[in-house]
Amino acid sequence: MKYIHCKGFTLVELIVVMVILGVLAVSLLPRFFSSSGSSEYLYQDQLLNLLRRVQMQAMQCSGCVTPTVNISSSTILVAGSSCGDDNSLALCPVAHDNISFISSAGAIGFDSLGRPQGCIGGCQLTVQGEAALRVCIETEGYIHPC
Repeated sequence: MKYIHCKGFTLVELIVVMVILGVLAVSLLPRFFSSSGSSEYLYQDQLLNLLRRVQMQAMQCSGCVTPTVNISSSTILVAGSSCGDDNSLALCPVAHDNISFISSAGAIGFDSLGRPQGCIGGCQLTVQGEAALRVCIETEGYIHPC
C-alpha cells in the first residue's frame, strides 16, 4: 500500500501558532504604538538645542543684550517668545506627554564667553516624564545630558 504524503500543517500546529501570535500581539503591540517613555528624550534633545542656540547667540553678540532662557515647570521660553509662536525659541510640551521641567534657576543667560549666568557652580535642568532626564550646564559653558 502506498502512502500519500500531504504537505501542510496539522490543526494543532496552526492553533499553537495562533495562540502564540495572540499573546505577543496583546503584550507587545501597545509598546510600539504609544509614545510613553520616549517623549522625554525628545524634549531633552530640544532643550539641549535651545540652550546651545541661546549660548551661540550670546557668544556672537558684541555690545547687544543677550536673551535669557526663562524656566517654569510647564514651559521653557527664550525672552520675548511664547508658546503660540512658530519658532524654535520656546519649548512647550503638549498635555498628553505629561512632561514637566525642574530647575534650581528661574532664568539662565550666557555671557560673551558662553558661560552660564543665573546659576552658581553650573546649572542642572531636569525633564520629568516617565523617566527623569537631566541636562547639565557646566561653569565653563559645556551643555550636555548628564
